[in-house]
Amino acid sequence: MQVEHLDNHTARLTVEVPQDRLNAAMQRAAKRIAAKVNIPGFRKGKAPYAVVVNYVGQQAVMDEALEDLGNELYRESLKAAALEPYTTGSLEDIKTEPTLQLVFSVPKAPEVDLGNYRQVRHEYILPVITEEQVQELLEELRERHAEEIQVERPAELGDVITVDILGKAAHPQAEKQVDAAAEAAPEQEAASEPETFIKETDFRILLSTNPKHEFMPSFTEKALGVVVGETRTVTLAYPEDYKDAHLAGHTFDVTFTVKQIKARQLPELDDAFAKRASNNSLQTLADLQARLRSNLESEAKQKVDELYADLILEKIVEGASIRYPEAMVEDYLDDVLKELEDNLRQRGLSLSTLMQVQGKDKAALRAEYRETAINRLKRNLVMQALIRAERISVSADELDAHIDEMLDSIGGVDAKQAETFRRMFRSEANRRNVGLRLVLDRLKERLIAIGRGEAPELAAVDLSMPVAEQQILLGSQGAAASEVSESTDKPEASA
Repeated sequence: MQVEHLDNHTARLTVEVPQDRLNAAMQRAAKRIAAKVNIPGFRKGKAPYAVVVNYVGQQAVMDEALEDLGNELYRESLKAAALEPYTTGSLEDIKTEPTLQLVFSVPKAPEVDLGNYRQVRHEYILPVITEEQVQELLEELRERHAEEIQVERPAELGDVITVDILGKAAHPQAEKQVDAAAEAAPEQEAASEPETFIKETDFRILLSTNPKHEFMPSFTEKALGVVVGETRTVTLAYPEDYKDAHLAGHTFDVTFTVKQIKARQLPELDDAFAKRASNNSLQTLADLQARLRSNLESEAKQKVDELYADLILEKIVEGASIRYPEAMVEDYLDDVLKELEDNLRQRGLSLSTLMQVQGKDKAALRAEYRETAINRLKRNLVMQALIRAERISVSADELDAHIDEMLDSIGGVDAKQAETFRRMFRSEANRRNVGLRLVLDRLKERLIAIGRGEAPELAAVDLSMPVAEQQILLGSQGAAASEVSESTDKPEASA
């Protein structure tokens, strides 16, 4: 056997087929063919080898034989070469001279060298919560407790309008393409209608200029002054730098009919409000403000921790040596585009619409998102390597205790519902998901400790949990592919 390690993290195995094993495989293949094919003069499965070969051709028997024998030789070759494949290998070629040889292409499992990752450092700074932030949150809480009063007047800023609404994507460039396509193929014109972005009845919209609350950019400005029964059509454009990249730069035509207008009356900021807003858990406005400050501090720390851990991870990725096959990139790219498609569908759009607007085909779209897929791949590989290197794990007892806490936090259910939740949370799939979440939380904590120079001494892996859970939680690549797929046309071969 010849083993070649290629630059694209793929191995090429050239395996000579022993003549005795080929002969035996062809005998077995002939029997299988005889059992499936009607050969004149013989009952199914009873035709002799020579008759089968003469009837279907030697190449057909060879092809059938190599399907099983190829998989056997592939598995044996992987073991002999001490190769761990990332995914199923493929039969790249069949050589007939000087002897019969099978050439397998094997995408190798990824390899990660983390380097001196424990020396990565970055300053950790928690923001100071200001009085202005507390007051802003207090005002938002006040907004949520506003009383709504139906009014018979034109809509004003701060009102809530109830509408029937229809919004469609407006793409001038795409419309030109649609017109051209319609001239060439009129029967396809109906299929080129703009994608529906939103279609709702009795839809409530707060007329606010606050970016946090505004329905769509400029909608409030263009909706002010409407009256009940009025239908208005507006064109709304998302700016190029909009936070949601899938909407950035896109324009929509929105038609809405007003069915109701309500004014909002805000409550007074006093102790009575504090009691109502806290469900009587607080007695004074000062207590409420203190709680809001505490919440803001907790949220700020959580956000800082997320960003800091992500920054440390990026630094470790930059310093790591990572090798992976192209097949892995393609798999990650499939996932990225599937997520993109799902996100667009939630907004009433489609991947085909996006490609039409951008003037791209699938190949161009894959090229555009390739770097995103590679970055995600590298991060995931490094995270798996860190989990192993830092010996981060969750014991079976810890997992059970956490699941019990989750169950205890569920309120307002009867005994039967509680038992249903208990079975659901304790299923194998949910145990693995909860365990993985716990491991990722601990990885985040460890990344923060590494970046601050506070990483603890490495502990031993807790082996009390089932092996299957250890593999998931420690970032195992899973079982190696042991079958080979055929990706080549078989040349004529003779035994």
